[in-house]
Amino acid sequence: MVQEIHSFDSYMDFINEISANPCHADPHFLYNKENLFGALQKKGQKAFVVKQQDKTEGLFVWLILPDEKYIEMMIGLTASESAFSEMLSAIESQYRGYQIDFVVSPDNDVICGKLKAIGAVFDAEQQKMVHKVETHSGSEIQVELLSPQWEQQYCALHSTNTYWTAEKVLAAKDRFRTFLAIADRQIAGYLDVTWCFEENEPYDLYVKPEYAHQGYEIALLEKALQYNKPKRMMALVDVDAEEEIRIYSAVGFEVVHGQNSIYASYRT
Repeated sequence: MVQEIHSFDSYMDFINEISANPCHADPHFLYNKENLFGALQKKGQKAFVVKQQDKTEGLFVWLILPDEKYIEMMIGLTASESAFSEMLSAIESQYRGYQIDFVVSPDNDVICGKLKAIGAVFDAEQQKMVHKVETHSGSEIQVELLSPQWEQQYCALHSTNTYWTAEKVLAAKDRFRTFLAIADRQIAGYLDVTWCFEENEPYDLYVKPEYAHQGYEIALLEKALQYNKPKRMMALVDVDAEEEIRIYSAVGFEVVHGQNSIYASYRT
């Protein structure tokens, strides 16, 4: 039975038990426990438990955006494939034609196995990197915050194969800062990065091919880190993306072991 809940107080033993198992722990919960405990105060988020024979077998938090026909599993805590299947069936029956996104541990056979069975598309495995060491490259590359004069060029350059398109980033200034690298009076690259959390995250780092490997990526990240003080910053990087790992390492990020994640998506 799937039941909507409005408090997590009665489920602390279950949350702690599932989260103690590396195969079933949720990456969003490991990153920041407020992704669970603060969920019920966030617009569009709902929490559910799945009970089988009066025993709690799953606890889930979903971000549901009807206007966009979009759902994201913010938290998925279960060791039972049948509980996960029951939760998915409940979501699918109520929200037909929605895109559903997941970020889960690649070791979580319960969730990954079910998603693979229903044809979800998986991206590459990612690892978490956390900024640990201050660096100063001494770069003279011009980096500035996005201003109205650059918006049209920024939107034309921005990746469209992402949930956070340029237009959505511009509409979410309470969440994002955008930095621009300028060369020859043109945008050479950009960085969209959150600024409102205790631990912020780059969402999109892009440099035009003709400016790649010339320090523009590092200049953008160093400027973002400067503005981010005294808060923390983390990044999710594909485990096989050697160049991206090199760039983040060059500005003082270090790999956090045991917190890899993988993104999956499908449409109901």
